[in-house]
Amino acid sequence: MRMIRSRRGAVHTLEAFLAAVIIFTTLLYSTSIPRERDGDEERPLEALGMEVLLRLDGNGTLGRLVEERSWDRLERCLRAALPAGVSFNLTVLDEQGAPVNDRLISNGGLIGRTVASVEYLLAVEADGCPLYRLRLQLGG
Repeated sequence: MRMIRSRRGAVHTLEAFLAAVIIFTTLLYSTSIPRERDGDEERPLEALGMEVLLRLDGNGTLGRLVEERSWDRLERCLRAALPAGVSFNLTVLDEQGAPVNDRLISNGGLIGRTVASVEYLLAVEADGCPLYRLRLQLGG
């Protein structure tokens, strides 16, 4: 009877040792795996904002929407172009620095740990070639 108990004790000790080795190996392996990160998280908000404005201006959309004073469509374009976790406010200023947009162009205000501001000079192909300064504030 004594021999059976001592064998059981040895088996339980061996089980506990193997379980500890498996847990330790798993923890060691899981800390060495690189975590995937979203590419937009690593990109600074200023670069993201400038890229979006350049893209919208490059195909003529930005100038057309500002000249038409189509603030709702401009807001929708920004919502579509920016990642879901980035909040924004856009102010369009004329050559004298007075706000042109008569309504808020935003997706709900600036939310997030970091806030960045991008200034963009926009020349519109229209009569007199008006200049606008766009101030895009981003939060993320």
